[in-house]
Amino acid sequence: MQDDKSFLEIKVIWKDEYMFEVKITSSNGRYSGTTEVYDTSDSLLNFSKSLSGFPKENEISFYEIGEKNAYAYFSMKLYCIDSAGHIGVLINLEESVATEYRAEEKDKLSLEILTEPNAIDNFQKELLHLAEKQEGMAILYGIKKN
Repeated sequence: MQDDKSFLEIKVIWKDEYMFEVKITSSNGRYSGTTEVYDTSDSLLNFSKSLSGFPKENEISFYEIGEKNAYAYFSMKLYCIDSAGHIGVLINLEESVATEYRAEEKDKLSLEILTEPNAIDNFQKELLHLAEKQEGMAILYGIKKN
């Protein structure tokens, strides 16, 4: 049986005075993946503020942490997909691996979830709290693809 839940979850799992580590899990109902990557409050705070009122006319918002083809990586690109206000979110996850690894050893996943402006508003508020407190979780809920 296929689970048709579509979401992106960002959860703080460790922190110190300089940075924090987040566990990121995403699924579009068919594909799902998880990674753990480090971030800073300033980075997440700036991104969360950029989502306030999203989307504005043909706006694209992009956020990434970690480094592609290195230890761990996460990115999300948000964009309008129709005139009804539906938003596409392209998510890229790369698994944490040891610094010495084979390219084939690293798991990578790219998936899209669809969402709506009110879900972005809720996600933005949760991200803002997460960035300010360096604790908790932010979830972006998707809608079912037709």
